Amino acid sequence: MFAPLDIFRPLRDAQVRAAQEQQLFSGCDWLRVATIVQFLSALYPVYLWISLEWPGHRNTSEPVVNLLRISALCLLGLGLVFLLLSWWAKYAPFRAAVIGLALFLACNVLVAVALPHHFIDGAASRLLVLLGLLMAVRTGYRRRRPA
Repeated sequence: MFAPLDIFRPLRDAQVRAAQEQQLFSGCDWLRVATIVQFLSALYPVYLWISLEWPGHRNTSEPVVNLLRISALCLLGLGLVFLLLSWWAKYAPFRAAVIGLALFLACNVLVAVALPHHFIDGAASRLLVLLGLLMAVRTGYRRRRPA
């Protein structure tokens, strides 16, 4: 006899592909959110660094200015790395998210060891970045895992 035609099969296949693509895009989006929050958290140290190094304002060899310069450049550098990882997440979302999470945790451990009395500074923005990276890892893992 004749086998019944499944006229809705192409529609179901298209829905499954769309859901998988949405998971991929949401992993990229979480990395973009982490990047934006990282750049926003770098604004205040950059502002302090520029205001303290304004010509004629202060001597730039002071330890506070050097510490602000190092922290501002590190935060901006980490934001640029996250920007590159969010671009790479279009092609390999799980690997990009895991590398970003490992780098972020390593930087925070370094700050905790080097400056334990300043570790709580900026905790809210670091928590938002950490949550964004964890969500990116989660969606990348779900995308990577076979259905």
